[in-house]
Amino acid sequence: MNAAIADRFGAAYDRLRTYDRPLLIIAAILFALGILFSMAASPAATARIRIEEAFYFAGRQAAYAAIGIVVMFAAASLDPRGLRRAATIIAAIALPLCGLAAWIGPEIKGAQRWFELGFFSFQPSEVLKPALIVVWAWMLGETQRAAKFPGRIVSIALYLLTAAALLAQPDVGQTALLGLCLGALLILSGMGLRYVIGGGVLAAFGAWAIYSFYPHARERVDTFLNPEGDAAYQVNRALDAIAAGGVFGRGPGEGVIKRSLPDAHADFVFAVAAEEFGLLASIGLIALFGALAFRGLSRASRLNNPFEQLAAAGLVVLLVAQAAIHIAVNLSLLPAKGMTLPFISFGGSSMIGSALALGFCLSLLRDRPGAFLYAGRART
Repeated sequence: MNAAIADRFGAAYDRLRTYDRPLLIIAAILFALGILFSMAASPAATARIRIEEAFYFAGRQAAYAAIGIVVMFAAASLDPRGLRRAATIIAAIALPLCGLAAWIGPEIKGAQRWFELGFFSFQPSEVLKPALIVVWAWMLGETQRAAKFPGRIVSIALYLLTAAALLAQPDVGQTALLGLCLGALLILSGMGLRYVIGGGVLAAFGAWAIYSFYPHARERVDTFLNPEGDAAYQVNRALDAIAAGGVFGRGPGEGVIKRSLPDAHADFVFAVAAEEFGLLASIGLIALFGALAFRGLSRASRLNNPFEQLAAAGLVVLLVAQAAIHIAVNLSLLPAKGMTLPFISFGGSSMIGSALALGFCLSLLRDRPGAFLYAGRART
């Protein structure tokens, strides 16, 4: 019995050594920062919605982080074939659930994106995103191997189905994020320049159509262009919080403006972090996602298999682009979108979706015989 347990631990340790250590370190820091920043935002958020337990959101975020770590390592343990199967199954379940949520889900702030499961609200689009990236990479990788395979057509068709389900909720932000990721994958797969330009024109037309026919989106854009009045209250308060933090911040728990900032623990957690920990911490957080992009994309560029290369790159783009959108909204560089900051913002669905994406990425980028075109620099 003891020998069998030792063998299992030995096998698990050997597998752990194959994972990319810099990415594991980045993941550990992000999970820890998610709990830390939730502790900073939780008292103000609980006071605003009249929850007696001051660190209610921080406790739940720690629980979500624990679940996320399990999800991440479970996804990282998959081989490429198992990863494709898992992603296909998840996408096949989550995509119809997105449409179903738009129909029967509870309405929260004018949107129907969730299912109430008692202990937390499940947002299927969060787990759909990384699964869809893997499926797209699979289709586009097959097109690179066999030019007649209609991988690009299938990928675009899947995006249109997903966009229809998300816009029915409505969720313009996730629709735009997935469109950005698909565009990146199409370019990386070798799509011709004329098609890229055509896709850009169609994306611009789609943005105009959304602005014209979705009052909620039009209000967000108009508020962004004219940031005055009550409609711009959250963004203006977020800017005040960032400015109040200065270089070194007010100190942990000393934030003041966060008390009047709605969604401080979720959509505007970056502003809370900036107020309490300052400009240096904000730059550090941005640098952390920059390190994730650099490490992930540099490793992905050396992968030998087209599917693995596209999937790893797409997953990194997903996480980093989502983080960039969240931070840009907090800085009033983009219209408000309700986009969470991966691993940092409060939310079980967001945490699980981000962990799933990073776990898939770790699976693809781990050291395996013949996986990489060349060894690269020795790791330290």
